[in-house]
Amino acid sequence: MTLNVKSKRFIFSRRIKRRTRYLLKKLYQVIFPSHGSRAVFVLGSGRSGTDIVAHCLSKAWDTELINEDNPKAFENWRFKDLETVCRAVDSSSAKLVLFKPIVETLRGQEFLGNFSDSSILFVTRNPFDAVNSMVRFFGDGHVKAVKSWVANDFAQNPLVPTELKQFITDHVHEELSREDASGLYWLMYNTAFHFLGLHTDSRAMLLTYEDMVQNPEATMKQVCRFLHLKWSPSMVSEVYGGSLGKNPSPNLSPEIEKACLDQWERLTGKCLPGSN
Repeated sequence: MTLNVKSKRFIFSRRIKRRTRYLLKKLYQVIFPSHGSRAVFVLGSGRSGTDIVAHCLSKAWDTELINEDNPKAFENWRFKDLETVCRAVDSSSAKLVLFKPIVETLRGQEFLGNFSDSSILFVTRNPFDAVNSMVRFFGDGHVKAVKSWVANDFAQNPLVPTELKQFITDHVHEELSREDASGLYWLMYNTAFHFLGLHTDSRAMLLTYEDMVQNPEATMKQVCRFLHLKWSPSMVSEVYGGSLGKNPSPNLSPEIEKACLDQWERLTGKCLPGSN
């Protein structure tokens, strides 16, 4: 569909505003540099709201966002090495340097151990909406990823509990569907919040996509208190909740669906409305 003139003007105007704010923020940080920058890692599963959280925080005057496509610290969506990441933090004039290496979520404790005064924001989203979004966005990508875990990665990763490895292995087969692969992907990354011990670590904070889009102001104020960052209403000016429960529940196998729903309840203390 061709954008009309009004839509084009709106998009152009928004880009100009974002670019102007970015340049003003860089100037502010040069004039008022932070005396010692801290790293913040936004982790979780893909399609769970990590982009929204990072974008909201990037609006603060005292933050620098180094996203997963930024060659300053990343290559092919992964960190180049922790020495490079450390140099990016040390060279920053911002109070907080934000990274979003979600494909490396399982390294969460490693990040905390290598960066003093660092923090983790772990973002989760209910498995039904997350799986639907993964299927639309990644297609067969997660089918290949999960099969690769079983074929190659599990033998080299002692962090993942044996019972979780076995559950995933038992449900990976030649005809693995996109929905089930995405469900297993969601399960692996969201279970990590517990098997990495982040649920008992004061340096880590769990937040949900649902809270982020339904109560953005209250949620971001909590995040700012956790990070010792000044809150600003502009952080949530572009947040909206139009994607909540937008599609029917995905066609997951009963065992995978139950495992995901059990982990969602473990994370949030809530049952997912509409689940069996």
